[in-house]
Amino acid sequence: MYKIILTFLLLGVGISLTQAQPESDARYDKIVKEYTLFDDGSVDFHYYKKLTLLTHYSFNRLYGETFIVYNPQSQELNINYCRTTHKDGKVTEAPFNAYNEVLPRFAAGSPPYNHLREMVVTHPGTEIGAVLELDYNLKSEPGYFPGLMADELLPQDSPVLEEEIIIKVPKGSELHYKVLNLRTAPEISEEGDFTTYTFVFKGLKETSHESHLPADHAYLPRLIFSTLTWKEALDWLYQQPMWQLKANQEMQEEVAAIRKENKYDLPFIAKVNKMVTEQVNNWLIPWEYAGYAGRIPSKSWESNGGTAFEKSLLMVALLRESTVHAVPVLSLSSKLYDENIGCLPLVSDFLVQVNPRELEQMYVSPIKSSDQNLIYHLSGNTLIALDPKQTRVEAVNERFENKVVTNGTLTLDDSLKLKGNIGIMMTEAANPYYEIESDSSYVKGLLSGIDKKSIVSSKLINDAQFRSLAELTIETNKPAQNYGGYHFLELPFNKKGTEGWHLNYLKSNREVPLELAYPVNEQYSYEFTIQGKYTLVNPVELTEIKNSAGELVLSTEQKGNKITVKRMLIIPDSEISPENYTDFKQLYDLWNEENFRKLVFKSID
Repeated sequence: MYKIILTFLLLGVGISLTQAQPESDARYDKIVKEYTLFDDGSVDFHYYKKLTLLTHYSFNRLYGETFIVYNPQSQELNINYCRTTHKDGKVTEAPFNAYNEVLPRFAAGSPPYNHLREMVVTHPGTEIGAVLELDYNLKSEPGYFPGLMADELLPQDSPVLEEEIIIKVPKGSELHYKVLNLRTAPEISEEGDFTTYTFVFKGLKETSHESHLPADHAYLPRLIFSTLTWKEALDWLYQQPMWQLKANQEMQEEVAAIRKENKYDLPFIAKVNKMVTEQVNNWLIPWEYAGYAGRIPSKSWESNGGTAFEKSLLMVALLRESTVHAVPVLSLSSKLYDENIGCLPLVSDFLVQVNPRELEQMYVSPIKSSDQNLIYHLSGNTLIALDPKQTRVEAVNERFENKVVTNGTLTLDDSLKLKGNIGIMMTEAANPYYEIESDSSYVKGLLSGIDKKSIVSSKLINDAQFRSLAELTIETNKPAQNYGGYHFLELPFNKKGTEGWHLNYLKSNREVPLELAYPVNEQYSYEFTIQGKYTLVNPVELTEIKNSAGELVLSTEQKGNKITVKRMLIIPDSEISPENYTDFKQLYDLWNEENFRKLVFKSID
């Protein structure tokens, strides 16, 4: 009897496991976003969604609640209804306690922004097959936003059957817009005092959940629009009070103390940058919720904190106090920039452009320190240098190689202890110039596979922003590791090459672009002389590949007591398209093949 019951149980489990699982956790049946600009400059945003739940995960983790962030000082939120329709047709309306107002998590610890609120809407009666509906309006008072603008990424975390975006502007007002990665035009109509643009998008796939996605999401379908050009949007920005870029007395004293210890501009700039990034709290308030404005630098200093935009203004004020020319900079993807569409939500980063007297122009971040001029990481971006007197817009089109070249002449004695010299050249983004400039011994920690204690000496041959050259003298105290009569020696690799990508695993295929930290031209040439009686058991036959993603060369060979290792990987683009992904994977997998990254010896009897 027991065996019969067990058989039926196992059969039931097998049937349940073979039942078709939904491809997605949920499905948006309808999304409506309606923007209305009134003559007085106020903006009304109307949102509606209809969502069908398909899995337990959808309502336990993903869509059981909706979060609406707003500024009650300048905005008014009205929830029209929230309800759930069950599979049997019964409708459950959200009770009064389904609406709870809290402080947004990102606003915690930032007192000047503690007035922000997040309405947490808890959807009632969630279950598989239930349909959630939510409808609300958010009205912004005149002057809170410079105009009507938005960057609408169309795909969502779940598939969308239909998304409708409606934009209403007063008659006579001009709307600048662009649809990317989809061929869709709006229906334009006039009704009453408004011109209405209606966009309808159908059958939108859910967004990818893969890692290393391009930060700008420029590959996704999106709608960008604005009633302003970039010039008009920036003119509004310049009218805000935060352009009083003056230092108060305490700021002046701090700058004077730093300058007293740092005569030259570069170390002075580095110290100011370090102070702003590490000692002034970074408040993660999205620019939208600050009304695309900010506080004056002295307020950020007094509160010991600021948004990324405010910290850029603070750093500019501090540098100017010591007569170092600096301006705040907005950065956004060149794929999305259009001078006729002044869309402030497109800004992806806030930087500071600095012009030291003894060096070329440099870009630094006000929220995180960097070991190099950020210009080498900004290829493909448009930079807007903010100056009420003269705005400068520059597209960074230059392609940087970021060379990492490592050459070594090394000896393995009869106990397989390593000694010799290794030369290193690093350029552009791969050159940690600021770190080397502040501490020349930094180069001792650049090589993986070699203990820092084994580096007897280091010598800087050339130290410049574009390129640094160094030579290391190596002498290890421990022999190559011995396992069962085989001796293993890890090849030294520069941490500023592909090691800095932190990309450890590649899927067999990919449907969306892969973003790398930076392009790279990484080369190694090692010559080992073996003094003992050993033979190499893992030679690598010369492999040369050139494909759509880049180039690869691998070779490890032994001739007598000489072993020569040649390695080269060139990946010229930081973004790998799905079409080139297979080729990239071929190169990268071979480059990281564990057996090719070490030397394995066996003693000769």
